Amino acid sequence: MNTAGICFSCFQHTGGLNPCPHCGADAAHIQVSPQHIAPGTVLNQNYLIGKALGQGGFGITYIGWDLNAWRIVAVKEYYPSGLVTRERGLYVAPVDEDARIKLKKGVNQFFKEALILGNFNLHPNIVNVLHFFRQNNTAYIVMEYINGKSLKDYLQARGGSISFTETMQILCPIMLALDDLHHTGLLHRDISPDNIYLTVDGHAKLLDFGAARFSIGEETQNAASVIKPGYAPLEQYSGSGIEQGSWTDVYAMGATFYRALTGKVPTAAADRAMGRTLQSPRELGVNIPEPADKAIMYAMNMKPEERYVSMRLFEQDIEHAASDEKKAVVYSDQQPQFSSSPVWNPPAWQVSPQNPVFPQVYPFQNPFPNQGLQSPVSQQMSNAVRFEPLTTAAESPQEPGFFEWTVRHFRKKIRRFLKKFRK
Repeated sequence: MNTAGICFSCFQHTGGLNPCPHCGADAAHIQVSPQHIAPGTVLNQNYLIGKALGQGGFGITYIGWDLNAWRIVAVKEYYPSGLVTRERGLYVAPVDEDARIKLKKGVNQFFKEALILGNFNLHPNIVNVLHFFRQNNTAYIVMEYINGKSLKDYLQARGGSISFTETMQILCPIMLALDDLHHTGLLHRDISPDNIYLTVDGHAKLLDFGAARFSIGEETQNAASVIKPGYAPLEQYSGSGIEQGSWTDVYAMGATFYRALTGKVPTAAADRAMGRTLQSPRELGVNIPEPADKAIMYAMNMKPEERYVSMRLFEQDIEHAASDEKKAVVYSDQQPQFSSSPVWNPPAWQVSPQNPVFPQVYPFQNPFPNQGLQSPVSQQMSNAVRFEPLTTAAESPQEPGFFEWTVRHFRKKIRRFLKKFRK
């Protein structure tokens, strides 16, 4: 495929110019790590890979171009650092036999998470999964590409912190989305301002499930956790996964509230365990209702049993704090400044001449107009998840779907309970 003149940052024709006249990327100085897939590679005969957007402990995310659906996508590659290396620029090879076993299990887990996330494609606050497939001895998830910026970048553009009202309006929908995910048994384990994106059309979206894992029974992963100091609770430092649950994500969400309100990353849990104190937002001078201040600090308790057991309970306390504060306002000519509703209009981060927090988003053009590509598919087909077999013919039989897996799991749970009861 001739990719001459294509910018691997925005997939538009540069007209031979450098930097790109559309996005400003300097094609002559794109740095490609030996661990990354080279820009211009085509995966699954359908996805043209561009530059790497980021790399975490479990995967690498690239910007890509869907050659069939004629759109920009994000492609997540399962690449557990420390367990694998890159061979021949593409193939993912385990470093030893133990890593080979862990890689195979990790790929299967990667697919199960994609199946779960695919069921949330209509959720406005969770990134959409479009496709997933095996290749190069690993697996890939194709997701919608988010036009916008991370909450971390948004906070930086706003001077480091935002008001309680705006923080609540951004994070409360994310909390409810996490609660829905927790009911499927899936944990995120890497919640922070880096992984919450604010879109130009007014939504907050949760993404980057590279550290996700199942929390129930035999499906618990024992791989080392991704530690993000300030956001990870103490139980993640052990890496055993024994005490991790919905309360683990509750801690990280409390820390995200703290960062958005105070402009400071909370004291790391490991340092707190050594005796360092963590001042509350109100103690740092933040204008926040006292019940909300207590709710945030309760969510960040060091002991899991002393936190909220579910994200919904945390969200309800935040909502009630805002509602009580609103009722306490003495009405005058000026109306109260914040609402208890998680829906806001218009979003503070929407693109407008008065609010240049985001750069102008350019409409995407087909970068290959003369290569016989299909015309854009309908919106309904664009949002559909295309499923691939979980295993190849040379591997073990196809794994069960989510429904079958759920039925089998709870049958095992019932059998274990009956066996224990008989004893």
